[in-house]
Amino acid sequence: MTNVNAKRLVAEGYDRIAERLLAHQRRLPPSGRKQAYLERLTRGLPDGAWLLDLGCGPGEQSAWLGGRFRVAGVDFSRSQLALARAHAPAATFLLADMCSLQFRPASFDAIAAIYSIIHVPREEHEAVLRNLHSFLRPGGRLFAVFGTRDSVGTEENWLELGAEMYWSQFDSDTNAAMLRAAGFEITRSEIVPDNLGEGAHLFVLAEKPA
Repeated sequence: MTNVNAKRLVAEGYDRIAERLLAHQRRLPPSGRKQAYLERLTRGLPDGAWLLDLGCGPGEQSAWLGGRFRVAGVDFSRSQLALARAHAPAATFLLADMCSLQFRPASFDAIAAIYSIIHVPREEHEAVLRNLHSFLRPGGRLFAVFGTRDSVGTEENWLELGAEMYWSQFDSDTNAAMLRAAGFEITRSEIVPDNLGEGAHLFVLAEKPA
């Protein structure tokens, strides 16, 4: 599968199941670890700081972040963005491929990339991380969720919601090495069980040195 086709599969899959996936997620226990990392990401930031929600999905974390901060959300599913605009009307949302984003250097105080980079063909992960580093102001923070094992593949009927989905991941050590190579300092990381019941993910909080 080409990278273009993989990205199209992800976008079309989320378009097809956006509302059903949101309803499914709301029936699950909330992820206390994700919330803890979001709180660490934003700790000490001044009101009105700029945050990038990369792969914002239906916008629930954008809505939470938007209570204090200015939020730019990015996704390449039109259906997800429609939900996000309803949940977080004060945020700014952009339909885009995260691999081709163009923001001015040092535009953001913090970036959240939660379960989004794992949908990007892994040949592009290094470039994405370098771009995120450039988007952050010195001292800015990144909260990102990665895979824990070396794998690329699809699932025909993900969560039995009626759409095929694609993932592309490295193992935990490779992810950490790529973050450091991009210029980040890792301040916290741990392997966290997936609240959808599908294995585990690497949660990382990292910082761009001041």
